[in-house]
Amino acid sequence: MKRLRIHLTGLAAAFTCLALFAWQGDSAVAQSGSRQGRVIPFQGSSVQPGSSMRVQPETFESRFWNWLTKAQYRNWAPIPGKSGDVYAGESPHGAMVKLFANRTAAANPDTLPNGSVIIKENYGPDGKTLMAVTVMYRNEGYNASGGDWYWAKYDPTGKVAVKDGMRVAGRIGMCIDCHSSADGGDYLFANDK
Repeated sequence: MKRLRIHLTGLAAAFTCLALFAWQGDSAVAQSGSRQGRVIPFQGSSVQPGSSMRVQPETFESRFWNWLTKAQYRNWAPIPGKSGDVYAGESPHGAMVKLFANRTAAANPDTLPNGSVIIKENYGPDGKTLMAVTVMYRNEGYNASGGDWYWAKYDPTGKVAVKDGMRVAGRIGMCIDCHSSADGGDYLFANDK
């Protein structure tokens, strides 16, 4: 019984410290003498700069970028039959490109089943300057008329690209229109025969 009481006392102290830390917020707030604490957002949301404690939902494309970087996509395999090196690209992707595929796509390049992720790094003419990262993610039931592909274009820092005032993420007509001409109806040119 004594061990249980000590254990519960320790847990209570830990929760008190966590609550105090959450109330104090970051060191700048604590040092400024402000009594206003920082909001600790729930998972899947973020506090926007200048929002004065307003919690905003995080976008899917930002969560997806975070997942891709944590998954270390640069260690993924190329599409079977591709070398994994930088090769000559075409507009709108860049002068040089490099392709990556997750395990689902690499294991099933002819069918590209639900869960397939294809990433194309878009480089400048030198083959070293990363200009953008374009992504295809197949999600069954997402957009049947577009092969169920979700499309996104990020700058090298992970910010979603904007073209003609529109964010390039989701059901993107220019991506669907171009990729719909790929052999086999799979929207991927890299495995065309």
